[in-house]
Amino acid sequence: MDRETLFATELQALRVLCDDAISREQRRGLMQSLADHAFIEPEHQVVFESIRVLFLRGPISEEQLRVHLNNRGFPDTDVEKYFQSARGEDTRRQHTGNVTP
Repeated sequence: MDRETLFATELQALRVLCDDAISREQRRGLMQSLADHAFIEPEHQVVFESIRVLFLRGPISEEQLRVHLNNRGFPDTDVEKYFQSARGEDTRRQHTGNVTP
């Protein structure tokens, strides 16, 4: 898989993790499959680590992710992109649980 495709796949996976319309069980499974993944984009790695912590507390909001990243020293992270559907598709309807880099 080339770098651009892997980047897009990582972003899509992070978006699925932030989508509370996807069942917690599916998102937990995706998180487990990504646990040992070496993200090619450093920001994706940092965001994934924050999502893992926040997921344990319940639903994840943009504000919670923004605050968590800020507290970790990443105040300029654009968290909105992780709450958008991938490539204009509605991940709430399209997700099959098979998003893995």
